[in-house]
Amino acid sequence: MPEEKTTAPEQQAPTKEEVVKFLTEQIEVKKVQLELQEINTKLATYRADEIKALAIIAQMTNPQPPADAQPHTITQEDIDNNPEIVEQGFKVGDEVLIEKTPAPKSRGLKKDK
Repeated sequence: MPEEKTTAPEQQAPTKEEVVKFLTEQIEVKKVQLELQEINTKLATYRADEIKALAIIAQMTNPQPPADAQPHTITQEDIDNNPEIVEQGFKVGDEVLIEKTPAPKSRGLKKDK
């Protein structure tokens, strides 16, 4: 009894219509992917703008003291020597920051030759 060989059916080349249908579907998928990417890009841009705005608001509402400032508690002597302090609304015991001002550099004169 001879054995029958089972062969896989030969794959046929797709027809023109099948190729066109496949490519049309792929174009639609790529269009949706492109639209999604554009939306994601806009979303990332909007989030970055929001973070920048929040950083600006944070700086405005909670300003950092200058690096060279030192804290000082206002005394009665300060008020006696500087009456404008009271005009600005400060009173004895208030904490303020005083900026350290560097000593002015002395400039030497050039000697005439």
